[in-house]
Amino acid sequence: MADSASQFPSTPLTPAVEIDTQASISGKVTLKGADAAQLRKIVDVGGNPFCTGHGEIVDSAWRVAADGALADAVITVRGSQRASNLPETSPLIDQTKCEFVPHTIAIQPGQKVRFHNSDLTFHNIRIARHEAGTRGKGENIDNIGQPSRGDENVKAFNTPGIYRLECDVHRWMSAWVFVHEGIHAAVSTADGRYEISRALADGDYVVEAWHPQFPKNLSQTITVRDGKATADFEFDFTQAFQL
Repeated sequence: MADSASQFPSTPLTPAVEIDTQASISGKVTLKGADAAQLRKIVDVGGNPFCTGHGEIVDSAWRVAADGALADAVITVRGSQRASNLPETSPLIDQTKCEFVPHTIAIQPGQKVRFHNSDLTFHNIRIARHEAGTRGKGENIDNIGQPSRGDENVKAFNTPGIYRLECDVHRWMSAWVFVHEGIHAAVSTADGRYEISRALADGDYVVEAWHPQFPKNLSQTITVRDGKATADFEFDFTQAFQL
């Protein structure tokens, strides 16, 4: 396992404090104004002999359920602190069956991400610091080759921001690493649900939702009482990039 974190741009880390593992804010993210079936697109893999052996590959740009539940939205709490009590195992992004899995993760500055190749084919991971508010602009900051099954590299992400992952060999492959300012972040799952699993003191907070297909975040102010709050978000398809 190669750790090439020293090649990465870095900014000074803010102090980390112990933050209890406790559910605080939860909710659901949905998409209005679009039919989930119409957004489902099968990737043309160009006759790639390895990738065609795994069946259909669905474009990861939109993961929307029949009820409008939207996956891969990142929900964050503004003003969040970094946590000192993190799991021992770093988050993993795998390359398996010619896809990045998972498609989106959220971490705090200073965390490391493991990049793994589970396929019997050559993959590479081009990492770009994504330019917020654009569809695909940004600065390329690293390119990792993983020619063999079992190859693994580790990267530390010290600078908050959004990082786009792409494979130059298989152009449909993409994923996202969202580096929030602190630990209070979560990613919506296939049913649109999310849960921020770190404690928050009672009070008012600005909560934001980001999704890669939209130029602007959604935001709302919520009140945490007895350590709990709910925040639902609804993205409007008419505001998405492709229109």
